[in-house]
Amino acid sequence: MQYVLAIFILFICVPLAIAGKSMAPWVPTRKKDVMRLVEIIDLKPGQKFLEIWCGDGRVSRAVASKFPESEIIWIELAYPMCAVAKFQNLFSSPKNFQVKLANAFKHDFSPYDVIYVYGMPDKMSAKIIPQFLSQAKSWAKLYSYVFSIPKEYNEQVISYGEEGEAKIHVLEKK
Repeated sequence: MQYVLAIFILFICVPLAIAGKSMAPWVPTRKKDVMRLVEIIDLKPGQKFLEIWCGDGRVSRAVASKFPESEIIWIELAYPMCAVAKFQNLFSSPKNFQVKLANAFKHDFSPYDVIYVYGMPDKMSAKIIPQFLSQAKSWAKLYSYVFSIPKEYNEQVISYGEEGEAKIHVLEKK
């Protein structure tokens, strides 16, 4: 029994903890907010969408369903979550996307038109936003769920959400 517990901690809990510390702990996007997000996203046929730290992939699955002519990529740092997402895809998912085990901090953002992230503000400010601004195409958009984008980018940010709703912030690279 001790070995089973040790294996569980080593192969399941440790990767989830590392991923949570890297960007944010896994907290799924609420279903009503997934629907709001899908309505806000502006994705054209042939464009590419990236979800950083996809968790269970509910956002990417919804985006893939609404935009079947676009390519949807999910990346996840924690291999247990990546395995869950890949397993779910076997049974009920659109076919226009793929799940990758990858570290967003080392991932190239240049091919993507839309990037979605649910990450802590300090990691967004220190890593994701600078990486997005240096690598992304002109007019690419970074969608941030709940956590605001730092004030120095205010003139490039549009925020969506009524009183009492989770905010969705959009940073457009000019």
